[in-house]
Amino acid sequence: MDEFGRDIVSVLEAEGIRDSVIVGHSLGGAAAVEAAALSPDSVSRVVALDALHYMFLFPPLSNQQEETALAPFRNDFSSAVRGMVEAGSPAGTEEELIEAYVEQMSSVRQPAGLKSMEGLVHWDMNSALARANQPITVFAVHSLLSPQAVEKYGDRITFVPIELGSHHFAREAPEETAQVLMSEITGRDNT
Repeated sequence: MDEFGRDIVSVLEAEGIRDSVIVGHSLGGAAAVEAAALSPDSVSRVVALDALHYMFLFPPLSNQQEETALAPFRNDFSSAVRGMVEAGSPAGTEEELIEAYVEQMSSVRQPAGLKSMEGLVHWDMNSALARANQPITVFAVHSLLSPQAVEKYGDRITFVPIELGSHHFAREAPEETAQVLMSEITGRDNT
């Protein structure tokens, strides 16, 4: 994740951006937190879309837990992706959407896809949250939001349950997602 965070910071620096809100979906939420930790002067806040609340990944895992989590991806990346997409799809998610997400995510060139999963599984969210002092808001699919995550991280992260679709709600409801983001970023109701 620190590599992804450094990439974000490099773009901010190259573009001369001195004040930003970093928005990240899923793994991108972790990358956004890393960017905030690395560049506190240019990142004013983090907004994550259905990220940072999956307790099977956070807090840090033991080596054995990491290996157990990664084994399916190493053995059959596409099948593991299918399981992940299905787990992030609440009841009623259209099968065509699930298939499209599986196809798109499974087509990631290897070893890039596996390395991304390894980075996420190895990521120490507790350490990153301790290093990032900016406000963090997570818009989480209501039915997927873990009460344990809210209990554990609720003093550091503002969790906002939403009903816009599956884990990929930004793709399923782009206009509504844009309204939610603009309301969060500007502090105004943009509906």
